[in-house]
Amino acid sequence: MSRVERGDRKQTMATTADRVLGLLSLFTEQRARWTVEEAAEVLTIPTSTAYRYFRSLAEAELLSSDMPGSYVLGPAVCALDRAMLVNDPFINAAAGEMSRLAADHPDTIVLLTRLYRDTVMCVHREGDRLAADGYERGRPMPLDRGAASKVILANLSPRQFRALARTKSAGEGIGAPRLQDALRGIRAQGYAITKGEIDPDKIGLSVPVLRDDNSVEGSLSFVLRKSSLCDEHQLLAELIRGRKAIEGNLLLARLRATHSDTSGADDPTE
Repeated sequence: MSRVERGDRKQTMATTADRVLGLLSLFTEQRARWTVEEAAEVLTIPTSTAYRYFRSLAEAELLSSDMPGSYVLGPAVCALDRAMLVNDPFINAAAGEMSRLAADHPDTIVLLTRLYRDTVMCVHREGDRLAADGYERGRPMPLDRGAASKVILANLSPRQFRALARTKSAGEGIGAPRLQDALRGIRAQGYAITKGEIDPDKIGLSVPVLRDDNSVEGSLSFVLRKSSLCDEHQLLAELIRGRKAIEGNLLLARLRATHSDTSGADDPTE
C-alpha cells in the first residue's frame, strides 16, 4: 500500500469515526429517541450508512432498540459514566474537598464543573439538602450565565476563547462587551459571584481550578439561597483553600501517572 493510499485510508477512518460520534451525540436530554431515517437526514448521510452506524453502536450496547427501527442510549453509556465517576482524575482530586465543604455547609450545594463543547457541565456534586434547579450532574449550563461558567470563561486562554466565540451557539452571548468587561474583572479578582442567573432564588460563588501550566481545568463552586445568612467572603476563602488542595492533588496524580508510564516503558519484561 502506497503512502497516498495509507493517508486516504486514515482520512476515511477518521471521517467514519467522526460521523459515528456525531450520531451518538444526537441523543440528548431533550431528545432521547431516534430512528435510522431521522438521524440520516440530520447528519446528511445515506440511510444505508446510518444503518451500519446504528448497528455497530447497538452491538457495542451504546445504543439499544426497544422498538423496531427506533433507538435509545444503551447500558454501555451507564457503564462509561460509572467508570468516569470512579476514575476521572479531576473528580478524584476534588471529591474529598467537596465532601468536606458540603459537610461543613449542609445548606449549600458544592459543584465541580468543566468546559463541555459550548457549555459548562457539572461533573460532580455534593450536598442534597438544598433544592435547586439547573445544577444536576451531567446537565449543561450556559456559558454566559452563572458563576461556575463565568469563572471558567474568564480564565480561558485568548485562543480558547476565540475558538468558542466562533461557534454559532456560544459566540453571540460571550462576545457581548458587557460580559467581556465582567470577565476581565473576574479574572483579576480570582472569583465570580452571581445572583439568580441559573436559579432565580440562588447565589453562585465560584473559583477556577487551574492546572500546573495555569490553564483552566474547571471550577469549584458553592450554590446557596439568596436568603442564606452565610458569610460570602468566608465561603470564598474556603473555596480558595479547597481549590489549592485540588490543584495539588491534580499535580500529584499527573506526576504519578508520568512516573508509572516511564517505569512501564523502561521495564524490559513488557
